[in-house]
Amino acid sequence: MPRFNPFDYIFILRPLIVIPSWNFLLIGAYLATRQGRFTIEIILGLVIYTCVMGGVYILNQIMDIETDRANKKLFLLSAGYVPKTAAYVEMAVLWLVACLLSLQFGGVFLLFILISILLGVMYSLSPIKLKGKPILDTLANGIGYGMINFAIGWLLLREFDPAMFGRFLPYFLSISAVFVNTTIVDIEGDRKANEITTGVFLGANVAHVVSTIIMAAAIISAYIQRDYICLIPAAASFPLFVYTSVYILINNRVNRKATIASFRLPGLLFTLITAVLYPIYFLVLLVVLVAMRIYYRQRFGMTYPTLAGG
Repeated sequence: MPRFNPFDYIFILRPLIVIPSWNFLLIGAYLATRQGRFTIEIILGLVIYTCVMGGVYILNQIMDIETDRANKKLFLLSAGYVPKTAAYVEMAVLWLVACLLSLQFGGVFLLFILISILLGVMYSLSPIKLKGKPILDTLANGIGYGMINFAIGWLLLREFDPAMFGRFLPYFLSISAVFVNTTIVDIEGDRKANEITTGVFLGANVAHVVSTIIMAAAIISAYIQRDYICLIPAAASFPLFVYTSVYILINNRVNRKATIASFRLPGLLFTLITAVLYPIYFLVLLVVLVAMRIYYRQRFGMTYPTLAGG
């Protein structure tokens, strides 16, 4: 068994993919007030949502232990650095802390936190397992990241307003388009795992066209609302969506590099825009990335994360 290291229990939360949830929470808060300040409410909200999503990502890794072991990835659990029982305990503690901290923001806020946790459970846990259900996997990501995530940021600083979901529509669409493209590059592996994702169900050709149409709808929606926070990433990545769609229709094969670029570029741009809205966020991101570099170098002798996304 690998030797114990307390930092394993921090990095099992997968901070690199927690960052997008921070981005969308912060943007949701910005849309509510049009102010880019790190208030006590926002800091506490980030802590709460880190606990929520950290627990969700732990559950996802628990459910995927065997496939991760076969694919030699996400090895903190699959290689035994963190015992499975300890992972379950950490997940439960994280969700309990998130719920307790949420109480001070009121019942509606707590309800959205519970919905977020429930959606995460339904995404990974059989028999529902939305992760392996076509279309539903896309809707779960679009709603979870593009609606619920934003609503939680909004509710930190402003009362619930049903109209806020209209404000979040461009984000729901852009995140859904990006997710469809992520399923395209995983089609072969998902087929072997008997998971019928949107990409597997539609096939790469149709999935590329569908994601391009959805991203076009995101651009139109963002333009109508004059929401440049969403319009910039959506419009900047749209040529890649078009290119990958045309490429596969002409060559009858996926351009893997371009497809990966199409779903990484919006995330990068959302992160940069969020840091422009909240300048201190640059420092937060720097600390997280440097900490990850040090941890993975010291613990495993590897360079992670890298610019190539490895």
